[in-house]
Amino acid sequence: MNKSREQKTDAGKPEWLMAEAEHYCSAQGTQLTSLRRLVLETLIKARGPVKAYDLLEVLRELGHRLTPSTVYRILDFFLRGGLVHKVNALNAYVACRCEPQAHRHGPVILVCPDCRTTTEINDRHLNESIFERLGVLGFKIKTVSVEVRGVCPKCAKV
Repeated sequence: MNKSREQKTDAGKPEWLMAEAEHYCSAQGTQLTSLRRLVLETLIKARGPVKAYDLLEVLRELGHRLTPSTVYRILDFFLRGGLVHKVNALNAYVACRCEPQAHRHGPVILVCPDCRTTTEINDRHLNESIFERLGVLGFKIKTVSVEVRGVCPKCAKV
């Protein structure tokens, strides 16, 4: 079955993500603290990618006294677990929007710099093709994140 799953970052809340975060924390020998939960919930509810300092400001407005390093540590923790993706083109973060069984993938993220929307594509065959080709070239993969910049359909109509 060669179906591509596309999930916009402003799509509905992936119900499974919090449960997966609990599982990930447990597997790491730690807990999904209230602060980690709040960071993940904020990313899930966001209408698009969120910069770390914007996230810090939201948390401060909610009464949390945090340093930037604390926010970055939490984001790095979720990045390692595949629950959050960094959109390098925007220097921002998004919650993973793919189906639960595939969240530990190398994301392919479409980025529209005009309106700052992102679309996460989960296509197993596309990922396998990339990995296979890189293997043939002798390239040893450490982490995978593919970003494609372009104009989204909404901005293309303007």
